[in-house]
Parts: sequence; structure tokens; C-alpha cells
Amino acid sequence: MKLIELLTNIEKIDEESVLYVKRIDGEFSSESEVTILNLTEEELEWKTFEVTEKKCPGFEYFMEAFLIKEFMEDVSSQYPTLEKKCDRLIHYVVFDA
Repeated sequence: MKLIELLTNIEKIDEESVLYVKRIDGEFSSESEVTILNLTEEELEWKTFEVTEKKCPGFEYFMEAFLIKEFMEDVSSQYPTLEKKCDRLIHYVVFDA
């Protein structure tokens, strides 16, 4: 699934899930592939690189689903299109989170 597709259905994603995204040419993109993990209590204590090495090689930690849901609600009035919201989310993850 691509990041933009996930955002279309974010309300259906379990809030406890953690998203890991694959970079395209070194950057996160709306077209980046996403994997959704439901981690155990033990796995939640691992460092993010340990999770990616063991559960989803080639991906990078992106953000927890509940935070993405909150973010999307917060920017819904400021950014009219899903593409703009996705771009803003990526900017937030890269520079502000």
C-alpha cells in the first residue's frame, strides 16, 4: 500500500499500529510503500532499527497510527486536498517530529 492510499483509509487503521515507510530516492513520498505493524509489548521496547531489521527490512519508522489520525484532523481545514495533507505530514515527520 502507498502512503497516500493509507491516508485515504486512516480511520480504519488500528490506533495501536505503527507505520513504517520505504523511502524513494532517499525521500519519503506519497508514493512510498507502507507497512503497518502491530507490535507486542516486548517489540515496543526495541529500538526502531531493531524493529525494521527484524520485521520489515528496507523500511523506516514513520509514525504511530493514532498520531497520524490526530495530525490529519488538525490539518484538515488548512490543507484542502489529500495530496497537500500527505505532503504536510511528510514534512512534519522529517523536520518536526
